[in-house]
Amino acid sequence: MASIDLTVPVRWADLDAYGHVNNAAVMTLLEEARIAAFWPVPAEQAEHVSGPAPMPLPVGGAGSPVQTVIASQRIEYARTLEHRRDGVVVRLWISRVGGASLSVDYLVLTQDDLRAERPAVRARTVVVMIDAETGAPVRLDESVRAALKEFAGEPLTFRD
Repeated sequence: MASIDLTVPVRWADLDAYGHVNNAAVMTLLEEARIAAFWPVPAEQAEHVSGPAPMPLPVGGAGSPVQTVIASQRIEYARTLEHRRDGVVVRLWISRVGGASLSVDYLVLTQDDLRAERPAVRARTVVVMIDAETGAPVRLDESVRAALKEFAGEPLTFRD
């Protein structure tokens, strides 16, 4: 499996009253990793960011003719996360490529568990490419499909 590991900061504001990373904040951690993995760096920021997005998608920022929407998300929590100055590692990969959509699977890991023996979170997001003007799905072309295969891996199995 060709996954990507991205370190995402855990902010003090991400904690709930029990001192755990709040479930809604976990969604944001996944979103931050997905954005870093897929979306190209705007030209005006390129000199301040190292390297391009590792997983190319035919999307861009505001004004792009192709946008993405989230069709579904599933999250399973295996253990709590506390505030971590070293952040968390979000490991992500493509588990399915459809006509105009793809599934992104994730493991949220701590820096001391990069072997993923005890992931805190297992998750999946289904992303759909749409025409920005019409909202109609936009099929992924063969060049994008070929590029995404580099990041393909087995789908996660979730509890029933």
